[in-house]
Amino acid sequence: MLSPTAIEMSSSDKRNVAADDYLTVELLCAGLAKIRLDRQHALEGHAPVVGDPSAGLLPRAWRTAFTRLWWVGHHQSVNWPQDDLDVLSACRLPIGEWPVRLDLSDADLDQPLLEGDELSEFSEQASALATKADVEAELVENQIFAQLLATAQANGRTEEEVQQAYVELRLMHIRHPVLSDLDVLRRAQRMPAASTSGEPHFKQLIHVAYRFQQAPGGAALRVCGSCGNPMPGVDRSCQVPGCQGQAVQKRFQTLEGYWVQHRATRRFHHDPGLVEARIFDAINGLPKDIVCLQEYPWLDAWDGAVRFRQPGSGQHESWLFDAKDCVSATLLGRRFTCDRRLRANRLFLVVAKQRATPAYFADLTRELDGRVSGIEVVDEDTFIRQVTTRSKEVGQHR
Repeated sequence: MLSPTAIEMSSSDKRNVAADDYLTVELLCAGLAKIRLDRQHALEGHAPVVGDPSAGLLPRAWRTAFTRLWWVGHHQSVNWPQDDLDVLSACRLPIGEWPVRLDLSDADLDQPLLEGDELSEFSEQASALATKADVEAELVENQIFAQLLATAQANGRTEEEVQQAYVELRLMHIRHPVLSDLDVLRRAQRMPAASTSGEPHFKQLIHVAYRFQQAPGGAALRVCGSCGNPMPGVDRSCQVPGCQGQAVQKRFQTLEGYWVQHRATRRFHHDPGLVEARIFDAINGLPKDIVCLQEYPWLDAWDGAVRFRQPGSGQHESWLFDAKDCVSATLLGRRFTCDRRLRANRLFLVVAKQRATPAYFADLTRELDGRVSGIEVVDEDTFIRQVTTRSKEVGQHR
């Protein structure tokens, strides 16, 4: 029997259903993310919004993806999927093992969408990279970014002050996955601007991005000595991709307890931001009179601007870079765009070192070719080496 969702596609959509299997996967991942959010709300006792016509239904993105999968199966003479449970079961398998064949890269065919009952890293990044129309606006990762931006804008009177606040908040998410309540109070005093409800924007951001743990008088946590993520298990080495840290014991002074990032903040803001932090640290270690780094210029138009001061003149050479840590090179290449408002001598797309394989670069450059021009694609170690080399060349002419 056909699932009721299989009748929702228009005749024009039916003709093009197999034209873009990546869109089908992105829709599935966006639907899974919304299902996860609805499940969390139900566990927390939140009642459905009164009058919401979609209450109790599977997300629109999921229903559209199901329909697309059904037509793929129809064209391949495969009687699959017959219902939503068929698709949910398949989501726990590598995509290449599904009953229907999807036109994805070899690397992406090895990826599952679910690991147990949680979204896989591939699935979470696919939902984050999906077109905005396909991702529900209330997803937690979108709430975090919106509240971060509102906090920065409310706590700056000038563009420069807003930019400074934005950088501080972005780096807080990357460098401080755990905050004591004392630290939150100190930061709130520096960013006191309140919303119309009277509550400071900064405290609203903390409530959206972190969860509170009672620990009156102090706490001792086992965390990664490099990235700071809590490590409650038995592993001695950090399990975050690209992080080489080891478990250490860290004490936090508290009044009532501490705030720790929840899963969405870690997976969408902290963990992918580690590649940016490594690049920032390396560049900040170079001579300040030669190399100047600006983090997240123009409120994140780029991840960083590196300026080399030319000797004997007020001019400088400028490089812009975006650092990315994505499981799927194909999805990254399809969604990557350049912000051309800032002028620079060179533009870089920097890939996290743990992703930098020949196959990854081949998939990425294939998707960028003919769509994004004038950008150099390198891994993070190569980029840092090029910045260091250029700083030495500039320094020799002083």
